[in-house]
Amino acid sequence: MKAKTTRILITGAHGQLGQALLANLPWLPEFSPSRLRMEIPEASLVSGSAVKPRSAIAPGSAIEIVALGHQQLDLTSADLPERLSEINADVIINCAAYNAVDAAEQDMAAAMALNAEAPERLAIWCRQQGAWLIHISSDYVFGNVFGNVFGNVFGNDLGSVFGNVSGNASANMLGNAPRALTESDVCEPLSLYGQSKLAGEQRLLKANPGALVLRTSWLYSRFGSNFVLTMGRLLTERPELKVVADQVGTPTWAEALARLIWQLLIWFHLKPEKSAVLSGCFHYAATGQCSWYLFTQEIAEQIAKQQCNSAPSSQAAVPLQTASPSQAALQSQATLHSPANPAPITPRCRITPVSTAEYGALLNRAQAPRPAYSALDSSALKDAMAAMPSAFRCYLPKDYPSPIWLSWQAQLALMLSGLGASSLG
Repeated sequence: MKAKTTRILITGAHGQLGQALLANLPWLPEFSPSRLRMEIPEASLVSGSAVKPRSAIAPGSAIEIVALGHQQLDLTSADLPERLSEINADVIINCAAYNAVDAAEQDMAAAMALNAEAPERLAIWCRQQGAWLIHISSDYVFGNVFGNVFGNVFGNDLGSVFGNVSGNASANMLGNAPRALTESDVCEPLSLYGQSKLAGEQRLLKANPGALVLRTSWLYSRFGSNFVLTMGRLLTERPELKVVADQVGTPTWAEALARLIWQLLIWFHLKPEKSAVLSGCFHYAATGQCSWYLFTQEIAEQIAKQQCNSAPSSQAAVPLQTASPSQAALQSQATLHSPANPAPITPRCRITPVSTAEYGALLNRAQAPRPAYSALDSSALKDAMAAMPSAFRCYLPKDYPSPIWLSWQAQLALMLSGLGASSLG
């Protein structure tokens, strides 16, 4: 009898999510790919993601993964359909994207080619071949759905107010923020990047209604260049950081999103007939919301707390100690340090809230407009996944902890607990 094999293609494997997917393969006796074809440099992958032969997820079945970066699979090339047919995947996870938000304002053609035209071409191929497509989108498809989030607190003159606002006031502003955005809220992107991502969603789902679009927000991870790693470095280098306080969203750990996707893929693999597990557009982000300013305050507090916990009696600086997931989660449940009295990485670093306009003036260059509020409500996806059959849940053992539905603070703690001080410096 021929073994049942599910072949999964990961595009954009050099990026944060692509690497997070490969770093979070559930290496379990019940679930392990029989083959893993990674045509990307080993140096770009975390240690421990090498293939280890184990039994398949079920007798006579196996999973095969093909992870390709842009150099190996250009989604804008004319021969894309032929390349996809050569790979012949049952599932495509499209992590590839043009993510340079500001640059897209000057190069809309490149943004549209990768963010709109390529997803549509993937969707057409998947529909024709009966494959399932998972496509990653962005909270930047939204505009200012609720108008000025902080208007009731400060009026319209944010630029003159933020310099005099205490951290506590900035934190309390979130109490005036509206509900998180759902999939039914109107999309009116402010930037050309956001327009390209929305066009990609629309063209993909029109070409293939059985595809799944996952909108996420403010992704960060231990890979590549992202806000957490950048702030961790700058907090040790600069006497002051000025951070935008009038944009609110939800920071989301890429490895939590990766584990969510793996759960969906295991479910797909176990289905008697290979068909979409979920289709349409769903939101995924951590729970809660914050501004970039409060996010930076939390990064500083959590790193300082870990450094303090790991410091010897001599108080000399030492690398961060790796905490267990349970310890990190417990740490994250503590009340946030008062933003008015932050615990900085070094005594010389001060974190100051500024408005978007003030930050743009500091950069002295044009910036693409960003949504003032883009926190995402993931309840629809959570409810859909709660309906998974119990036969699926048996493949999620206790030693495979799930950070999927944690708060953004708890996800951040889990991410930082696995980093040494040298990784942030």
